[in-house]
Amino acid sequence: MERRYDLTSGPLIPSILRLAGPAVLMMLLQGVYNYIDTYFVGYLGAEALAGISTGAFILWMTFSLANLLAVGAAAKVARRLGERNRVEADRTALRGMIYVVGWAGLIGVVLYFGSPLLFRLMNTPEKVTTDGLAFLMPQIYAMPLVFLSFLVNGIFSSAGDTRSPFFIMFLSLLLNAFLDPLMIFGFAGFPAMGIAGASWATVIARLVWLYLTLRKLTATGGAISLRAHRRLGAGWRDLLSIARIGAPKTLTGVLFSGVYMALTRIAADYGTPQIAALRIGHIYEGITFLSSLGFSMAVGAVVGQNLGAGDSRRAAKAAWSTALIVALFAAGVGAAFRFAAVPLAGVFSLDSSVIHAAAGYLLILAWSQPFMAVEMVIEGCFSGAGDTVPPMVIQLPLTVLRWPAAYFMAYHTSLGVEGVWWAISGSSILKAVLLAWWFRQGRWVKKKV
Repeated sequence: MERRYDLTSGPLIPSILRLAGPAVLMMLLQGVYNYIDTYFVGYLGAEALAGISTGAFILWMTFSLANLLAVGAAAKVARRLGERNRVEADRTALRGMIYVVGWAGLIGVVLYFGSPLLFRLMNTPEKVTTDGLAFLMPQIYAMPLVFLSFLVNGIFSSAGDTRSPFFIMFLSLLLNAFLDPLMIFGFAGFPAMGIAGASWATVIARLVWLYLTLRKLTATGGAISLRAHRRLGAGWRDLLSIARIGAPKTLTGVLFSGVYMALTRIAADYGTPQIAALRIGHIYEGITFLSSLGFSMAVGAVVGQNLGAGDSRRAAKAAWSTALIVALFAAGVGAAFRFAAVPLAGVFSLDSSVIHAAAGYLLILAWSQPFMAVEMVIEGCFSGAGDTVPPMVIQLPLTVLRWPAAYFMAYHTSLGVEGVWWAISGSSILKAVLLAWWFRQGRWVKKKV
C-alpha cells in the first residue's frame, strides 16, 4: 500500500482534514447537481419543483438500497488495507463491483414498474406526479451506473484517496451545468425536455464521472488494482459478509425515504407550495448533510484502517475530533437559516407562497443542523468499524416516529404544516444524542470484519 493511503500513523487532525477536505468538496459538488437542477426547474413553476421533490424521495430510497453492498464492500476494503493485505482488498473491491451492478439491475426493473404506485401513495396532484415520473425515469434507466458510482466513491475513500474523485467530479459538474439549460429549455438545437432534461443532464454528467474514476482506479499505481484477479470465483461467503454489514444501513435508509413520502402526503394536504418547500429545504439542508457525509466517509476510513492496525484509541480520537469540527460548521449553517431564511428561499422560486413556505421550514431546520452533523459523523464511524447495527437500532424507530408525530402536530395542534417540520428537526436532535452515547460505550472496537 502506498504511503499516501496510510491513515494509521502521523498527526491525526491534519490527516482527517487532508482526507475530509476533498471528500467534503466532492459531496458538496454532488449536491450542486441538485442545486443546478432545482434552480433551472424553478422557472417551470411550483408543480415542477414539487415533482423533483417527490421524485427525489423515491431516489433516496433507491440509493439506500445501493448501500446494501457499497457500505459493506468499502468497510472491508478499509479493514484489509489497514491489515496491509492488498491482495484481499483488491479482490473485495472487484467482487463488490460485480455484485453492485447485478443488484442495481434488479432494483431498476422493480422501480420501473412500481414507481407510479409510490406517487399514488404520496397522494400528489396529477401534474406533480407527471413531472415526478419524468424526472425519475432517466435515473432508473441509469441505475447500474448510479449504484456503481456509490461503490467506486467508497473504495477511493477507504483507500485514503479523496482527491481523485473530487477533481473528476468538478469536471462533470461543469458538464451538468452546461447541459441543464440546453436540455430543459431546448437551446442550441436540443429538444425542450422540461424536467426530464434536468434528469438526463445529471445522468450524462454522472456517467462521465464514473468512466473517468474507473480509469483512475484501475491505472497502474492506483489505490486499488482491479486487474490483479482474473479468477475471483463466486465469492458467496464474501457477498453475504458484505450484505450483512450494509443491511442495517440499507433498512434505515429505505424506511427514512418511506417516512418522507408519508410526510409528503401530509404536506400535500396544505398545498403544492408546501411540497416545493420540502425540496428547497432539503437543498439547503444538503449543505450540512453533504459536508457531514464527506467527513463521515473520511473518518470512517480512518476508523477502519486504525482498527485493522490494532489502534482503537486513535480511532476513537478521530471520531470525537471530527464530530466537534462538523458540529461547529453546522451551527454556522443553522445561523444562516435563522437570519436569511426568506432570501435563501427566494433563490429557487419567484412564487411568494413557495418562498413563505420554504422560509418557515428553514427557520425550524436551523435548530437541528449541528445535531444532524454529529449523527452523520458517528454513523460513519460505526460503518468504518463494520458495526452498522447500533445506528439502525437508534435511527430506525426515531425515523418511523416522525410520521405519527407529524400527523398529530399537523392535524391536532395549531402548528399545522409546521408540525411536519418540527417532527423532522426534533427526531434529528434525539438521534444524534443517542447515537453519540452508544458510540461512547466502545463496543464497536471489538467488531470483527
